Amino acid sequence: MKIAIAQLNSVNHIQKNLTEIENLIVECLHLPLEERPKIIFFPENSLFFRIDENEKIQAIELSDDIFKKLQALSDRTQFHLHLTTAIYHEQKNWNASVLISPNTEPQIIYKKIHLFDIALIDQKPIRESDVFAEGSAPAIFEIDGIKFGSSICYDLRFSELYSAYAKHEVDAILVPAAFLVKTGAAHWDVLLRARAIESQCYVLAPAQSGLHQSVTSQQSRSTYGHAMAVAPWGDVICQKASGTGVLFLDISSDQCRQVRSQIPMKNHRRLSF
Repeated sequence: MKIAIAQLNSVNHIQKNLTEIENLIVECLHLPLEERPKIIFFPENSLFFRIDENEKIQAIELSDDIFKKLQALSDRTQFHLHLTTAIYHEQKNWNASVLISPNTEPQIIYKKIHLFDIALIDQKPIRESDVFAEGSAPAIFEIDGIKFGSSICYDLRFSELYSAYAKHEVDAILVPAAFLVKTGAAHWDVLLRARAIESQCYVLAPAQSGLHQSVTSQQSRSTYGHAMAVAPWGDVICQKASGTGVLFLDISSDQCRQVRSQIPMKNHRRLSF
């Protein structure tokens, strides 16, 4: 399957972010028909990125015109679109992934389980749980026979979630993210590769990147970038260190089966929690 992984520089303005997303989708249309991706993965905070901590989260309902526009774009291009953003659903705000497929209603695929409540030295604490409800379950979806396991950013640090996906033999795990610069430099690459190696599948990580400047104030924040795809053997297939744009690659369930046949971890697991 041909896929695309996007790197964005989202801000606290939904329409501006939508325009950037639309431009990247059009970029994919410029490819020859046989080279176009089946699905495009976008990072965490795709449609709204809160930059000022005192700013209200703009969570979007699936019935919003924004999703109608994206649905129309999916119908026209025949691309599946996978976006992670603030969603208002069942009277709560969620950090969630939404799948928009051609000629199909948008659907919430996954709600982030592990919320980002941290306090780095010399930096203000961040408390994602102050504005979002936490999800409660792993989620797997399938497109053209390829099984995808869902996660979002901070989930990356919790191996038990990925163990669940490994047991279900998913072909790829998604990690849409907006990693901090400090933690990204220390942990991003090694954690993504570790998850691919232990799960024996692809890890696909679209990312936010660069300096995000508020459109309503002088506030700004930075993210690490380095959108990346890792193969089932653990080698980095491609990555984008900085800037915005799209990475293109092919993934195949055959590659996962080949790795699993060489090192049959499924037959060797001894612990189950």
